Amino acid sequence: MRPLLPALDAAGLLREAGFALLLRYRQPIEVTDLAVAVGIDVASAGGAVNALAQEGWVDLDEPGRIVGAAGLSLATGPHRLSLGDAAFRTWCAYDSLGIAAALIADGRVETNCGQCQAPIRLAFRAGNPERDGPDRLWLAEGGADLRGSFCTPTVLLCGEEHGNAWADSQGGRGRLVGLAEAARLGAADWAGCADATKRLS
Repeated sequence: MRPLLPALDAAGLLREAGFALLLRYRQPIEVTDLAVAVGIDVASAGGAVNALAQEGWVDLDEPGRIVGAAGLSLATGPHRLSLGDAAFRTWCAYDSLGIAAALIADGRVETNCGQCQAPIRLAFRAGNPERDGPDRLWLAEGGADLRGSFCTPTVLLCGEEHGNAWADSQGGRGRLVGLAEAARLGAADWAGCADATKRLS
């Protein structure tokens, strides 16, 4: 999945703008509005958005509006991310940590341990996780299938023991990182989304 951001191409700019508009308006985004935000024609934007959707980088609803972009979703995803009074879902646990860190936001992540399903709740203050353990993030290596090979196996784990068990179950295809390191890495990966959020605010 990495490097995620910043984008240098039209598709990447659309993904970042989709993220920013979802964050701002908290409702599905029309492709026409996305095209205006990026400054490209609607037909080109529509084609790029459909390609992004096929690759798992954006989610579309039935009418074709953007409801998820760059890991931030209005509806789908197993992880809950609250930013102030705004509630979102994310596709993977790394999304939650990285988004909060990149936005330098106060927020809360709520999910379950990937190994035992115990609840994990983590608060952020100005983008920094309130603690650096005992929880760990499993950062999957990823592959051609973004959602299946990266998002699904990238989870929070309630401690080192369950982290090691998860690593074994994944055949070592990834690595365990502490919360502070995960936030630092995520802040860099979502920097383009954070910049787009500032530009479009």
